[in-house]
Amino acid sequence: MYLGYFSSRLQRKPNESPTTYRKVLMLLLGCVAIGCIVQAGSALVVAASDSPALSRAQADYVCDGAADQAEIQKALSALGNAGGTVTLTEGTFHLSGDVNIPSNVVLEGKGPDATWLKWSSGRIQCQGKQNFVLRDFKTTGTGAIFIYNCDRVKVHNVTATVDSSSYGGAFFLWVSNDVMEDIEFVNCKAIDCGRHGWQSDGDGSTKTIKNIRYIDCEAINCGRDSRFSPHGQWTCGFQLAENANVEDCEVVRCYAEGNYEAGFIVEAAPSKKRIVLRDCVSKNNGVKPDNYYNGPDENMYGALFGAGFWLHGDMTLINCTAEDNRKAGFAVWYPSSYTKLYNCTDTGSEVGYKFDYTDNVYVENCTSIDADRYGIYAANAGKITAKGLAIVTPKGDGSKNNVFGVSGYPVRESSFDVDTYGGEGAAVSCPSGQSVQFSGIVRSNAAQPVAVSGSVDTSRLNVQPYSGGKPSPGTPTPTPTLTPTPSGKPDLVVTDISWEPASPAPGSAVTLRATIKNQGDAPTPAGTKHGVLFMFDDGGAGPGVWSDTHTGSIAPGAWVTVTANGGSAGATWKAVAGTHTVKAHVDDVNRIAESDEANNVRSEQITVSGAAATPTPTPTTPAPSGKPDLVVTGVSWEPASPAPGSAVTLKATIKNQGDAPTPAGTKHGVLFTFDDGAAGPGVWSDTHTQAIAPGASVSLTANGGSAGATWKAVAGTHTVKAHVDDVNRILESDENNNVMRKEIVVGTSPAPVRGDLNGDGSVDWADVMVAAEMAQGKTKPTTAADFNGNGAVDWKDVALLADFFFGRTASL
Repeated sequence: MYLGYFSSRLQRKPNESPTTYRKVLMLLLGCVAIGCIVQAGSALVVAASDSPALSRAQADYVCDGAADQAEIQKALSALGNAGGTVTLTEGTFHLSGDVNIPSNVVLEGKGPDATWLKWSSGRIQCQGKQNFVLRDFKTTGTGAIFIYNCDRVKVHNVTATVDSSSYGGAFFLWVSNDVMEDIEFVNCKAIDCGRHGWQSDGDGSTKTIKNIRYIDCEAINCGRDSRFSPHGQWTCGFQLAENANVEDCEVVRCYAEGNYEAGFIVEAAPSKKRIVLRDCVSKNNGVKPDNYYNGPDENMYGALFGAGFWLHGDMTLINCTAEDNRKAGFAVWYPSSYTKLYNCTDTGSEVGYKFDYTDNVYVENCTSIDADRYGIYAANAGKITAKGLAIVTPKGDGSKNNVFGVSGYPVRESSFDVDTYGGEGAAVSCPSGQSVQFSGIVRSNAAQPVAVSGSVDTSRLNVQPYSGGKPSPGTPTPTPTLTPTPSGKPDLVVTDISWEPASPAPGSAVTLRATIKNQGDAPTPAGTKHGVLFMFDDGGAGPGVWSDTHTGSIAPGAWVTVTANGGSAGATWKAVAGTHTVKAHVDDVNRIAESDEANNVRSEQITVSGAAATPTPTPTTPAPSGKPDLVVTGVSWEPASPAPGSAVTLKATIKNQGDAPTPAGTKHGVLFTFDDGAAGPGVWSDTHTQAIAPGASVSLTANGGSAGATWKAVAGTHTVKAHVDDVNRILESDENNNVMRKEIVVGTSPAPVRGDLNGDGSVDWADVMVAAEMAQGKTKPTTAADFNGNGAVDWKDVALLADFFFGRTASL
């Protein structure tokens, strides 16, 4: 950080080797990384009593069909502090007590259709632990997954059908006087449960759950046939925030259907910050009978929420779909909501969009089709903004089919840009409105299509007869940039760190990655390096490394993953035996002005040890069976040389280089991203479900994405990343080789950059080193490096270039 001192030292001693100073300056550079579960230690196998004979013969522990939790617990305990993997074979495990999950372990089965945990009492208990994975099994009976004050947890490919013997969720998060973070559910299902599918809850003065991810998960028929008593009448699919405060939550491609009270829901009391739902679907929720009495909790009958999506707080929905829900497709309630909906659609729910006792709601390019009563119902609501709200043939109540306020509960300080098609009665009913403005087109054959009173402006509303028809699909609207207030500042944090190999041996070359997120309320500046510095025991365990390639703007709420690409001793860290603290420091040299400059560092532990001292297997244990191994061997696009704004179709060739076929019936997904999300929304392919034999390849074309199946080309040079099996549906022999990167150039190549001495298109530390070599006479000087124009390349030029690189000067 003391660049002036460094520059003057080099000027005073021009013959001195700058190696020392390179190391000092290296500690000022940065890199970011993506999250990882640390796995080390041994691998043990537990067989069920009904497993095939060969599986039982190969197992380290064999269950007898009674209290099988005892053998599973012994295997987990035998791993020790180093951790490792316990694999449950195919078959049924009969459990009558808790299984307690320690830190640093993987508990896995052979898939939900093969490994069944059947509980008469007890559950999976995860209390105060970290760095563990649960995957590839089915759990039934009492066997919920209870995660209490834990960090860095992955639950993948688990199906739960748990009973009504306890409160909470089949997947139950609980935080008490703590901050719990980095919890991930991928391809998990809660089916026919007697409680919530998912629940986030807690107590205490501090009760926050951060960085939660739900990806490709399903909650179906939760509470429909049985419920815990008392209070079971409120059973939902995804209870995303009950009493716990929730921050930085992503829900992607999740599905809720047939749940008793609601599909996706949050309560009003807890704090909700940066919750984003993308491409989620919620159908036929609120199946509670209309004559069901909710006392003593509520003196009313039937569903209270009855919604596909019941929302409040800092929540954003993008491309979400609701259908045939009992009370509402999308409902926003309670004051100070600040909820946003983009490109959402409801079909057939009683109300498409319900805004009740709320304010500060933003709706853009959303649609209601065939609502059973109202396309939109707003009452006692203020500061509602709707842009491009299409409402198609709502049934209405006989006198009106859209409600913008009711007697005594008006709408205030709001604007509605609507596009209505048919429906019985008034298309715009707004009694006693307070500073309400309408625009758009009303297509109606009602005697009074628009019925308003109070301070209501309808001068920009065009009323036409309705002759049938509905909105044309048009061009998909791009995923919005979530920037609440342009006057704010960005705020960069590191949300996770990972490394490859995950369990390095001494001397290994370790590659560092990090995920950085902008949790502020303004985008980061485009063209500025978003640096991250990785250090190991603050320099005591070897030279640090950095990432300095990302220069794209990061929108509020968005994140990118970067990989270390430089360092004084190279771009990888040479692993040193022992346990070390890895620090990732984003924006370590303060190039970016942030709202909070004190939250840029994340620390994690890495353990480097020799070969694990695992017990020698018995001679009867054969070599483990093979697994598939998917890699991307080619990435292409059409058109091959796109112009800015072109719709670009992405293709990838994937190959199974393992020694077993991939599973038939499983999606072989490929995610394409562009500059890790900074150059626009990603696209994906998820249609291929056939098995791929060892050595075989298939070519896949992107067929979906949050903004459509094509990428809108952005001028410049970008990194396209193709990630096969990005959500880990397929168990592979190598999970770390699924990504291929390739550069795409849109439009003409950028003009040469002053200071780019090595011609790679940017000014980075490598250019500073080139200038230093010229100043020492080791390489021939060029006029391009004479930044001060004195006719020679000297240490003053090196200092000028270094100042520019660190952002101390705006230009050379």
